[in-house]
Amino acid sequence: MKKNEDQKQHKTAGFTLIEILLVVVIIGMLATIAAINVPKFLGQGRDGKAKADVSSIATAINAYNMIEGKFPNSLSQLTEGNDPFMTAIPKDPWGRDYQYAASSSRRGLKFEVYSLGEDGSQSGDDIGNWAEE
Repeated sequence: MKKNEDQKQHKTAGFTLIEILLVVVIIGMLATIAAINVPKFLGQGRDGKAKADVSSIATAINAYNMIEGKFPNSLSQLTEGNDPFMTAIPKDPWGRDYQYAASSSRRGLKFEVYSLGEDGSQSGDDIGNWAEE
């Protein structure tokens, strides 16, 4: 009689194969959903970093203009001198230098600072100080 009770307790002590497979399938589905959405959010993060960098560089250029009375010829002038306007010019999120033009053909802008975006060429994905508003 005691042997029969031990067998019953032993039978109910674990998970069935079906339960384990169900959990594995659910985890696989969740991992697939995450893998599909992660690149989209990484792209948004890169764009956000580029916008923040452009804003910081534009602020330093405006400060340079207020103190020196002119716009810098290049971004490297912002890091020169005893009291630099920036400690270093960051790279854009794609590892390239930010672009700078001391004059602008865009209405209302005196200068342009921008990233060439993911494709690395002047196109519709560029992120610059003209898009701050």
